[in-house]
Amino acid sequence: MALVTAAQHGDGEAFGGLYDRYVDVVYRYIIFRVGDHALAEDLTSETFVRALRRIATYTWQGRDFGAWLVTIARNLIADHLKSSRYRLELPTADLVDSGAERSAPSPEDEVLAGITNAALLDAVKRLGPEQQECIVLRFLQGMSVAETARILGKKDNAVKALQYRAVRALSRQLPSGIGS
Repeated sequence: MALVTAAQHGDGEAFGGLYDRYVDVVYRYIIFRVGDHALAEDLTSETFVRALRRIATYTWQGRDFGAWLVTIARNLIADHLKSSRYRLELPTADLVDSGAERSAPSPEDEVLAGITNAALLDAVKRLGPEQQECIVLRFLQGMSVAETARILGKKDNAVKALQYRAVRALSRQLPSGIGS
């Protein structure tokens, strides 16, 4: 919150710190939704431009600043989808590659992980838009129920129910043996 307050008072270094802290979260959220690196980079950049312009209007409500940024990104994506004949697709490798540095897995592990990730991502894409967004925010972005509720404009219990239904739908769609 100290960085936010400093940024609200015109401290460019503080806003740079916020950018460094949240750029990966925002980018991962956007790339999952749009599936195109160039577009995701553009929308991520625009998210931070809008945040900088509106930083003075941000008020802390007991939730992470990242939730506010994801809300801006969500609105930008919605605007983009409304303004074009865009179809949501996600290259599986993008999501797999976005994790932290790991020790080199064996080729067999890579193939099995790729199959598992591909099956999971395919199942997520078959969910309804609201369930997709809930899964992305909760599990891929690691946001809390409260943060997810704020972004989706729902109450906490509604998000819990939505998440439950989404996870149940995923479990029905996945081939047997995945996730065990």
